[in-house]
Amino acid sequence: QFLNPLDSQAVQRALFTALDKWVTAGTLPPPSQSPKLSDGTLVKPDQSSTGFPRIPGVTYTGLKTTRYLLNYGPHFYTTGIPTINPPTFTPPYQDNPANGPIYPSFVPKTDADGNDIAGIRLPEVQVPLATYTGWALRAGPQGGDGCEGSGQYIPFPKTKADRLASGDPRMSIEERYGNVETYSSLLQNAIKNLVRSGFLLPFDADAALSKNLNNALKNGLLPKK
Repeated sequence: QFLNPLDSQAVQRALFTALDKWVTAGTLPPPSQSPKLSDGTLVKPDQSSTGFPRIPGVTYTGLKTTRYLLNYGPHFYTTGIPTINPPTFTPPYQDNPANGPIYPSFVPKTDADGNDIAGIRLPEVQVPLATYTGWALRAGPQGGDGCEGSGQYIPFPKTKADRLASGDPRMSIEERYGNVETYSSLLQNAIKNLVRSGFLLPFDADAALSKNLNNALKNGLLPKK
């Protein structure tokens, strides 16, 4: 798959500005958008729990790194002094209770497109042309190993015919928007909401709109009315 191209710099600028106002003027920052167990946006990593769609050509395994309460000796967790270091491991490393109690792992729940529901949803995620992930799997000799730093960009089918031919469960770009004017209107609303919520500076709004519109037009993803 292609690498995830999403860029958080504009959001970081807005949040640094909010942080400065919080420290200097006591103005509260925007509320946290982190996924939570309490509202169901943080879930177990298996595919049925996450809701990640079964996209042709995309492998989802729920791969994670197992975290253990390791045995550093009988008094380590009260005194901080290890008497077994390094701790003993029994193969396999992943999901093996012989290595100690396992900390549960949770990941963000996705929508039907495979995009995370929680978090600061960039314009590209609110009005998507693709699925964007923060995880990836290696191919080749290390196939199936994690390649988490790369993420994935998995474009939607362009037309309904493309979707039906490939068996992709995600709606096509054509079915979602129909034309570039509709896409532009939805994109503008998403950007305005981000500015209003404090997650995007007015300074960056025009650039966000032009970048995404130019991408759709340059690649011929949508016709004009």
